Amino acid sequence: MSSTTAVPWKSALMWAMAIIVAIAVAGWFAVSCSPGGSSAERPVSEEEAALLAGMRERNHGSEPVAVRISVPTGGETVTADGFVDWQTPMLYARVPDAEGGHRLIQAVPGLIATRADDEAAFSELRVPEDGWTTRQMLAGAGTPLETTIDILASSLFTLSSAEADDPAELAAQATWREEGVIDGEPVDSFRAPIMVETDESAPQQGAKPEALYSLDADGNLRRFQVNTGEESLSAVDFLRDVEFDASGLAAADLLGGPAVTPAPVDEELAATIAEVRKGNWEDTAEVELTVPTGDGEVTTGRGSIDWRTMTAYLHLSDASGQRLLLARPGGYATAAAEGDELPESPPAEGWEAHALADEDAADHFGAVESLVFRLLEMAAEEAEDADAIAEQAFLLRVDDVDGEAVHVVEFPVAGDAEAAGGRSAFRYHLEGERLREVEMMSFYGVASAELSDEDFPMVEIPWELAEKIG
Repeated sequence: MSSTTAVPWKSALMWAMAIIVAIAVAGWFAVSCSPGGSSAERPVSEEEAALLAGMRERNHGSEPVAVRISVPTGGETVTADGFVDWQTPMLYARVPDAEGGHRLIQAVPGLIATRADDEAAFSELRVPEDGWTTRQMLAGAGTPLETTIDILASSLFTLSSAEADDPAELAAQATWREEGVIDGEPVDSFRAPIMVETDESAPQQGAKPEALYSLDADGNLRRFQVNTGEESLSAVDFLRDVEFDASGLAAADLLGGPAVTPAPVDEELAATIAEVRKGNWEDTAEVELTVPTGDGEVTTGRGSIDWRTMTAYLHLSDASGQRLLLARPGGYATAAAEGDELPESPPAEGWEAHALADEDAADHFGAVESLVFRLLEMAAEEAEDADAIAEQAFLLRVDDVDGEAVHVVEFPVAGDAEAAGGRSAFRYHLEGERLREVEMMSFYGVASAELSDEDFPMVEIPWELAEKIG
């Protein structure tokens, strides 16, 4: 069941389509009526259309850029500084909050992560490792400012494309508005549709939203303005003359961590992957879970995985309290926890059991259970076919953890849906021949199970539970 309940890693295109619908609902009135709006609009020339057509491709190949965000809300303009990484794509910013302070945010297509302010970390362009929670963009927004930030941040992800746009299409749809100067650079401003690939789910042509693009003589985007439903436009200024070290600019773990570049695995790594599950067959490990389970909600857990008996035994904590979880291939059971520690032996009573064969099993099976059952699946009596692994697995990136190389890979386990590189629902961190972490894309972000070598005695499960969960 764990192979079918996780949500695949989100597509920037899919989210861009959802966002242009949201912008279309806001309408174009704010641009048309904005102060300083030009009354001398004209069609763009062939040269201008070509400049616009190449803008997103230029961004796609560019280094991360510093940005200044200005959003109208409640009759005021809120200003925030940030950075955009076009490759991920990802926005990292420090934004004012309702209490007069600031918060850190990170946004990727469809999701936004927030945490308490850390001005020192932000000034060093460093992403704090902990303290983050995630939520769905738009649907999870709790204030008008959050909604505005969501729309503007998401619309930024439409500004990058691996290929240039069609100059002829832009020549027919775009208009020149006015000349100006931004950060000392002369610019031309154009009114043009949100430039993103379309499909059947896109708004009809008449409803397709527009934005203002201000480009310098080299075709670099200097300002992007869009209507987010307020009386004036939200804007992002691209501070292309600001130099900074972008080496620390990476997404938080709940958003997937550093960027990946999927590549085929070599013979040596394929042979290692083929042995991973067999290497766990007679083993046990300590497990630490972090699972985003709702807007601003994270479930954490600690316990053991025993592949000898195919048993997971965990203590879980979330906003609703603490509970124990027992899982075996046939099902799982939960019970209220007394205290913060995992009892050495499971209590004899108080369990609510769910067999996977039950008709209502899917009603109780969530992200935590999906990840735990994937852990149970990470053991097999026989090694896998290294040649088949070489054809199907991907190396996503190599991390340096305390001086050790950790390979982040994707490979199929029986029952997994076929997926392109970087799009599988599960990722695996391998340190040498050992499995150190399993990541899973859930609806609210990236869940993680970290594994460390530890010898555990076999868990004695009450016989009534054993009969129910296998």
